[in-house]
Amino acid sequence: MAVIAALVVVAAAAVVTAAIVERQSLLADTLAGERDRVQAKWLLRGGLDWSRVILFNDARHNAVTRKNAIWDQPISALEITAPGDARKAYFSGQIEDEQGKFNLTGLAVQGVVQPAQVAALKKLLGSLGVPDGLAGPIAQRVADSQLRPDGGQAAPGLRSVGDLLGIEGISPAMAATLSSYLAILPKSATINANTASAEVLSASIPGLALARARDLTVQRDGGRWFTSRADFFNRLNDPDIVPGNQIGIASDWFKVTGQVALDDVVARMQALLYRHGGQPPAIRWIKE
Repeated sequence: MAVIAALVVVAAAAVVTAAIVERQSLLADTLAGERDRVQAKWLLRGGLDWSRVILFNDARHNAVTRKNAIWDQPISALEITAPGDARKAYFSGQIEDEQGKFNLTGLAVQGVVQPAQVAALKKLLGSLGVPDGLAGPIAQRVADSQLRPDGGQAAPGLRSVGDLLGIEGISPAMAATLSSYLAILPKSATINANTASAEVLSASIPGLALARARDLTVQRDGGRWFTSRADFFNRLNDPDIVPGNQIGIASDWFKVTGQVALDDVVARMQALLYRHGGQPPAIRWIKE
């Protein structure tokens, strides 16, 4: 009986010890993963600050915002190592000119849908092969997110195209595609003729055919950048198109997207930057 009792005690002690070791191992893995996530986030913030420097220097040296500038060059799987640390992190990032896109904010003013802007969005969606019937629900969602004159707000505010996923008919894949053509800015802004796609230009300028817009963008991307609004409309060479204030040749709003892979951890970040008045770009929002 004494031997059996001793064996039972030893077995119980072994089970308890194994459980303690397993919990300690799980805790160590959790702490290591949390450490990696924190380090990855700091690397992303470093990339965001570097983006601000790049955009600040671009504004100091260039009067216009063009697609062939340094800020427009994406970074893919850049290897990052720390002295004395054998581990490697890989950084990928991209800066996008949000003024080269159709600004959804203009679809409504103080909660009231603007039919002319809805028509422009329908034209844009149709040129992209997206059902243009989504223009109405998108405009209503934008209107619901705005403060009305009475101070009320029917729906939460919008930051990015991904916030439109609650609308029936918009899938994650569609939202990812539309994010290259649509933007949601805190206020109205001109469309940069030097960075906008042909589809966005055609939809934003009444009377501008998509084929003609494509001709203009091909010439532009070949090195004939627009130096002013007047230069853009002169090259249109179409008296039926009345120049408006919707076109510009410089940008203040940019979206920064970054990703860091460190061991088994992958961290992502998006941010909206606003540069104005000769100052380093300000961070308007960050989404992790």
